[in-house]
Amino acid sequence: MNNQVKNKLIEFNPDFPVNYAPAQIDFKGFEDFQAQVHQIHAQAEEYGVTPDNLKEAKAIRAKLNSAKKKINQRKIEIVKHVEQPVKDFKDKIKLLLNEVDESSELVDSQIKEYEELARKKRREDNLKHIKAMCELANIDPDKIEYQPSWDNKTYSKNKFENEVDQQIALIKERQSQIAEAITTVTQRADKLGLPSEHWVHELKTRSLPDVLNEMDQYKEDLTSISKQQQKTKVQEAESLKQVGDRYIDPDTGEVKDKVITLKLEVKGTSWQMNQLHSFLKDNGIQYRGLEG
Repeated sequence: MNNQVKNKLIEFNPDFPVNYAPAQIDFKGFEDFQAQVHQIHAQAEEYGVTPDNLKEAKAIRAKLNSAKKKINQRKIEIVKHVEQPVKDFKDKIKLLLNEVDESSELVDSQIKEYEELARKKRREDNLKHIKAMCELANIDPDKIEYQPSWDNKTYSKNKFENEVDQQIALIKERQSQIAEAITTVTQRADKLGLPSEHWVHELKTRSLPDVLNEMDQYKEDLTSISKQQQKTKVQEAESLKQVGDRYIDPDTGEVKDKVITLKLEVKGTSWQMNQLHSFLKDNGIQYRGLEG
């Protein structure tokens, strides 16, 4: 569509010339006709229905209803005839309005194409800005929650940039908090002698205090189980009887294990020797010649 056609559209004048006048219905005999109706009405008010004239009354009623029907039909015919020019006029205008509407849609579709291209260009520019700012902040651009309203022509550029900066600040703050939490969990895991991977993963869905509390509880449970298992093993070892190079259950005579004797020399600090002494004792291992 060239500029000349656009100018003609701008000069389009919707005020069209039409000559019209109120509908004219020449009802010259209205007063005479009205007088007849009044007279019939007056007679009906005075008319008395009795068993003797019941047949006659029904005939009168039929005539009145027939007259009413004919009057109404005549009215419809006249009104329809009078309204026909109005109907014709409305039909013509409707056709014109439809054509004008189609013309508007033709222009509108082209406008929307340009607006969509402009919207896509704004989005591309916005994404470039987000990528650049995220690279400076060393964060993943995909973590930015893109708002559809940022693509609107009326949306302030300063407001858009401020909102991106706010999101970046929040992401960095969360990353810092997560890094600190991971360090805390890793240190606690090292202290408790637990693998850290599982507990670090738990931070994705649970708070740091909850994870630390569960780590402590888990360690307590492990220690308790270990002590119970150790106690049971020591009791089992102490209950066995040595027969030759075998350990047997004195109650059943069942061979439980082979007797293994090792001769070794150990060196270490006093603390280490005490630890070795405790280990052998806690696990029910027989020994001799160990200086504590």
